[in-house]
Amino acid sequence: MRRLFIGEKSSLVQAVVAVLPGTPRRDGVVTYIGDDAFVPLAGHALEQAMPDEYLPDDLPRSKSGSKIWRYQDLPIVPTDWLMAPRGDLQRNVRAVEKLLSEVDQVVHLGDPDEEGQLLVDEVLIYLSNAKPVLRLLVNDYNPAKVRQALDSMHSNEEPQFRAWFVWALARSRYDWLFGLNLTRAATLRARELGFDGVLTVGSVQTPTLMIVYGRDRAIESFKPAGYFTIAAKMQHENGLFVANWKAREDQAGLDDAGRLMDESVARALVVRMRNQPAEISAYDKSPKREAPPLPLSLNELTVAACGKFGYTGDEVLAAAQVLYERYKVTSYPRTENRYLSEAQHDEAPTILASVSRNLPGLGSLISCADTKRKSAAFDDKKMNGEAHHGIVPTVCVTDLSALNEIERNVYDLVVRSYLAQFFEPAVFMQTRIEISCVGERLTANGKTPVSAGWREVYAPHEEAAVQTPVDGETEYAKQTLPDMAQGDPAMCTTCDTTSRTTKPPSRFDEASLLTAMIDLHKFTTDPAARARLKEGKGIGTSATRAGIIKDLRERGFLEIAKGTKNKLTCSASGRGLLTALPGPVTDPTMAGMFKIALDAVASGQITYDQFIERNVAFITKVIAGLRTSKMNLPVAPAPACPKCTSGRLRRIPGNDDHIWGCSNFQAEPKCSASYPDRDGAPDFTSKLKPRSKGFGFKKVGAM
Repeated sequence: MRRLFIGEKSSLVQAVVAVLPGTPRRDGVVTYIGDDAFVPLAGHALEQAMPDEYLPDDLPRSKSGSKIWRYQDLPIVPTDWLMAPRGDLQRNVRAVEKLLSEVDQVVHLGDPDEEGQLLVDEVLIYLSNAKPVLRLLVNDYNPAKVRQALDSMHSNEEPQFRAWFVWALARSRYDWLFGLNLTRAATLRARELGFDGVLTVGSVQTPTLMIVYGRDRAIESFKPAGYFTIAAKMQHENGLFVANWKAREDQAGLDDAGRLMDESVARALVVRMRNQPAEISAYDKSPKREAPPLPLSLNELTVAACGKFGYTGDEVLAAAQVLYERYKVTSYPRTENRYLSEAQHDEAPTILASVSRNLPGLGSLISCADTKRKSAAFDDKKMNGEAHHGIVPTVCVTDLSALNEIERNVYDLVVRSYLAQFFEPAVFMQTRIEISCVGERLTANGKTPVSAGWREVYAPHEEAAVQTPVDGETEYAKQTLPDMAQGDPAMCTTCDTTSRTTKPPSRFDEASLLTAMIDLHKFTTDPAARARLKEGKGIGTSATRAGIIKDLRERGFLEIAKGTKNKLTCSASGRGLLTALPGPVTDPTMAGMFKIALDAVASGQITYDQFIERNVAFITKVIAGLRTSKMNLPVAPAPACPKCTSGRLRRIPGNDDHIWGCSNFQAEPKCSASYPDRDGAPDFTSKLKPRSKGFGFKKVGAM
């Protein structure tokens, strides 16, 4: 039986080819082995048609040939969705089309998730496939796991796969309807108000922007408040140490956050405790073992690289792709999973030997690794239902001298996170002390390293005992906590209060914004939306979040805050857009409810058509509101209209060039004044003339 395997990506195809008997041969984009043919894709091979394809051909066009944007065409809702092969993947689609007429069976080799299901299914639908289709689920390229998957293929018509397909299809169509229609409506309204630009709206982009704007508002409305902390020096027979005072629930002078706001109360407490006997009311000193952190997913890799090196998320993703695609020294990077299969543990000696050759500087550290040690990362149960495993180094040995700085640092992060799995847990002594002094409670906590374990992979072992600050209260960064026992006497030798000031929340940088997109559930109070967002790891995917932030910056919605190097703030145009959009469009709760609705489509609780119908009604309502919305946007100074004197002239695109028209064009009484544009200003030397039907407050251009 001849089979055609359609793979989501080349690496997935190569993993399957590698375990089949025979010698593979290449013919263009097709790999043959025995009676099997393999065609890889590179993500979505088909592109959705843009709005121009659904609009009448007799619409006016701009000089670029695209159809002019008009309110009366909105919302644009395709009845028959049009798709076409991506330019760079036309050869692949043609190869699939040819082979479909020659084979007996098709094997769907997309990633085992919703998007992986859609991108192969849509090609088969586009080519009107009638051959039977099997579903091959590979989330681990380990040969034993690939063979196991080949031995347990499923029918592509099973309910699970149909649910994945309709979930991803509904999401894709919703994103198109939501983003393109609301972008046009918002931009048309902004152009009427004199804004010269495009206001993009997106189901992920807009809530992300709202997170930053919400933080901006919290910072701008923040009013600092003074509060007081109390620290005491305690003398025990075995030594001196510092403890921090803790307030009782009924303590006078506290604010809602439990901070002591009343200076007179603070000073009275100091006087009361100073030079008074105390007792160790609780004492615990016990060894703690700290397991190594799990291998990195793209989220953790991005946050780590952004935080440590100051890179952007887009730079980290690009470097990770180069390491994976060009140098083949790391596994697939676009993963949200941090676990590995148990079969991958057997590959550890070979992988570490390869890493030692790629990075000779780590040779001595690698020699200390115990590849017989199996960390919690190697867990088949944690791999169930996951599309990929954590990012790890591969067995490939190659010359890495051409790596740039970002690529070297990203590779180093991946290698160290994997290497740490083969070191012992870090061990430290955790000390917790409570002291009672004249009825008041004080605490001290200490952490004393015993053995570095896996921490040796990241940094030298520090021997000093470290006092753990609590809410920034102690200025004693390090202290040695003496041995003692519960019931031991002590003496409060000195006691002082320190005046502090509350600080506003920190602005987002790329690392913290990426984390916020994952933890979007923290930004909504709706229980159902909160639970679904937490389960689904926020909005966007590990592969798209960095690109969303990049787009927001390039479109001028996010900018670097004044006086900072990498802190983000919402721009004036971003704020104008957010305040013009209704709450459900910007509220992170909407993202959670949207996922709940997609789940309902996938489970059959509502039909795909009902889902689309409901969302078209919602989008239509938003468009109607945008037509008259107020937008506080940065616009160039608008000169007064010399004809009606009450309107303002706005520079707008026409069929051939920009013109200047009166803002009272649709008012009562109407003013139809228009002037040619000369070097970005209205040319008043030309004779006034009524505005022609070819002009007006209309956006000209393409998305």
